Amino acid sequence: MLSKGVINIAVIIVCVLLIVQTSAASTNVPVDDDTYDVLLRLEAEGVIQSGLLATRPLSRKEVARLISEAERNSESKSLFIQHLVQSLKKRFRDERSGTKHVNIEYIKPLDRVYVKYVYSDSDPQEIIYNNDGDDYKKGSNARFGLISRADLGRTSFFINSEGRYSDSDNETDIIIKRAYGVLSFAGLELEVGKDSQWWGPGRHGSILLSNNPEPMNIIKITNPHPVLLPWVFRYLGPFNFTLFATQLEKDRVVPKPYLWGMRFNFKPIPYFEIGLQRTALLGGEGRSEDLKTWWDSFTGMGENPAVDIAGDPENVEAGDQRVGCDIKLTLPLKWQPLQVYAEAAGEDEAGGLPTKWAYLGGIYLPRILGLERSDFRAEYANTYLKGLPNVWYNHDIYRTGYTYKGRIIGHHMGTDSRDLFFEMSYRVPEINGWIKLSYDKEKHNLSGSTNPTKVESSVGVKFDVGGGVSMEGRYISGRLKDYEDLSDKESRINLMSFELSYNF
Repeated sequence: MLSKGVINIAVIIVCVLLIVQTSAASTNVPVDDDTYDVLLRLEAEGVIQSGLLATRPLSRKEVARLISEAERNSESKSLFIQHLVQSLKKRFRDERSGTKHVNIEYIKPLDRVYVKYVYSDSDPQEIIYNNDGDDYKKGSNARFGLISRADLGRTSFFINSEGRYSDSDNETDIIIKRAYGVLSFAGLELEVGKDSQWWGPGRHGSILLSNNPEPMNIIKITNPHPVLLPWVFRYLGPFNFTLFATQLEKDRVVPKPYLWGMRFNFKPIPYFEIGLQRTALLGGEGRSEDLKTWWDSFTGMGENPAVDIAGDPENVEAGDQRVGCDIKLTLPLKWQPLQVYAEAAGEDEAGGLPTKWAYLGGIYLPRILGLERSDFRAEYANTYLKGLPNVWYNHDIYRTGYTYKGRIIGHHMGTDSRDLFFEMSYRVPEINGWIKLSYDKEKHNLSGSTNPTKVESSVGVKFDVGGGVSMEGRYISGRLKDYEDLSDKESRINLMSFELSYNF
């Protein structure tokens, strides 16, 4: 006769196997996809309540779950809100074809094809950001891309290849912009490959992790759908975690350091979301990378001592760590719904607590004075610390900074800066379309006597032509003042882009 202990072990094994058998992997919705704007609008209206939208990317199956929730809760809402839900249903029809117990498996060698043309009359680097590190040049630039996806039960795959041409160097490159595989097990997903992440409720910037740099080669584990934790922790509400690690590039002061990060999201009540996050640099050539170093970094004890890159054993510091938190409050008031959000992070620690804080705050009005097709967003961010110049995103040992291939990993404005952003949108869900007007002002080197300033205005439009074809156009005008590399004290940049895509 089997003992109770053996039976308990067998039950646990069976339960795990059942979870594994019923769990299906899914590819992600890229962090810059318009889907997130629609989801946030539905959340601000109270139509979506269980989503944890401050951590991106979301899996396509999680988006499908949120669409089902929105469909149930939008029955008494306006026709405009219902059209928003219908536009998402059409976009994610592959994921919604399955049922709770049956997942549709498919391979799409071509999921999306796009071509993009960008023209700039000057070097556009100061007005190009949060675009997966794409490096446009002065003059004409062309992009041609193919996206392929496959969902095969417990595994899924995604690849986005892209051809790039700039007439300034008259060269054509073929790159893999994103490519990864996902393995589902025990209600979790393991992702391996090249992908972008965005942590925090901000839409114009994020302090610790954004898609400003090129997608990184990561190993990531997460729970793709929010869960309730056991015991008293269930009062935290829907819970999500993300843990990742990557190795940065060789061309740095300290070559090939490791970057890892973890984030926790939860909703104790349907209209209040909380995020806790942390990232750390460690190792690299000439520095310790053993298990104890990783453990010390993970526990916050720092990094094992190692001779610094200059060879001075006295000039040794712990790994470069940052800790942050963010909140988002949704008030779905009938007369004027709104969202307010804030993010803060510490660059160093003192007495075991974060210090030298950077912060971001914003407000989102999903409709303005009853005009439900219009919305407005204002966002402010700061990395300036009075009396402490150039603290954020810099480090005495990792002197290349908190960057990947020359781009800030967090907020694109960089250190010692302030950023003020406004955006107004007009949305037409019947044709999956929108018009956006935005204004952005950045001031840099705030600890110095000269403060380079960028003022940027833009207008964009996007809509479906029909038959799976979409068009998008954008015009950006930037005015730069007091930048060191300018021949004149003030300079202007004009950039125009046009994109045509076909979704299969």
